[in-house]
Amino acid sequence: MESSDSDEDSSSDEDHCREVVVRKARLHDVNSIANISTSSFEYLDVEDRDWIEGVVRKRSKRARIYVAVVDDNVVGFILFYKKGDKAYIDAFAVDPRYRGMGIGRCLLSYVEKLLVGEGVEKLYLTVKNGNGTALGMYIKHGYRMASTVLILESPIDNPDNAYEAIQKPIRVAEIHEALKSKVKLLDTAIWTNFTWDVDSIIYKIIRRDQRNLIIYVGKRLAGVVTISPDKGKTVLERLAVSYYKPSESVNAVIEAVKSYIKKNALGKTIRIPVDSTKATLLRALVTAGFKITDSEYVLYKDLAERRERI
Repeated sequence: MESSDSDEDSSSDEDHCREVVVRKARLHDVNSIANISTSSFEYLDVEDRDWIEGVVRKRSKRARIYVAVVDDNVVGFILFYKKGDKAYIDAFAVDPRYRGMGIGRCLLSYVEKLLVGEGVEKLYLTVKNGNGTALGMYIKHGYRMASTVLILESPIDNPDNAYEAIQKPIRVAEIHEALKSKVKLLDTAIWTNFTWDVDSIIYKIIRRDQRNLIIYVGKRLAGVVTISPDKGKTVLERLAVSYYKPSESVNAVIEAVKSYIKKNALGKTIRIPVDSTKATLLRALVTAGFKITDSEYVLYKDLAERRERI
């Protein structure tokens, strides 16, 4: 998910930031955060009210929301995930009525300092292709390009499907807990490494329709998937496949997921984010008929460098 539309002005005036109160989100902030999200992101990226409330209620050290407050009004927010010495900003937005005032920069700087104090060495985020304002702001303030995430989509009934023949039977099991595997798996997108296990708990809190699937080819684990229906599309919140025969694994997983979606009437289109560095997975998906519909830039900031300067 994108952390964008944050602020057009990147003022570093510390006196200005003293007028902005940054604190951890509280339950009474949920409506304001949801309204800012709705006015800032496209529908598939909107953090809905129930989700935001679930994150706040969870009070997890792994997933947190901080808000910027001006004159007792919540005017911006950051949702980030922390895992070990790395963190990922999942959503970052400022109320459109307060943009151009340096509020986004104050909020981001606060969170960076917070994470430095907690031992985080690298902070990641994504920016949608075409959002040059946000991209320029992040690069100006020390963020570097890491990779690109491509958004792939395919109709469930796609006549262009060209799967490689899989000789062994494919088996799908649905489980009700977060997917954990002792086998090392290859995730398709960077953010799932930070978000999927925490998100599974939050989904349970808000009772959102989320399915966890584990797919086998014969007796071999091919991959795991977390899917969520969203306005006629089924979004693969997580797709991770076996390092062993990855092309065969991704074909088996997609074939199984499409059959599952059709059987349960979960939508007519499947949507998958894939890091551009995962060449084998990308090739397998494009061969299977998926089309690239959008992209996002993955940026990171080396907070260890900031710690050395403090």
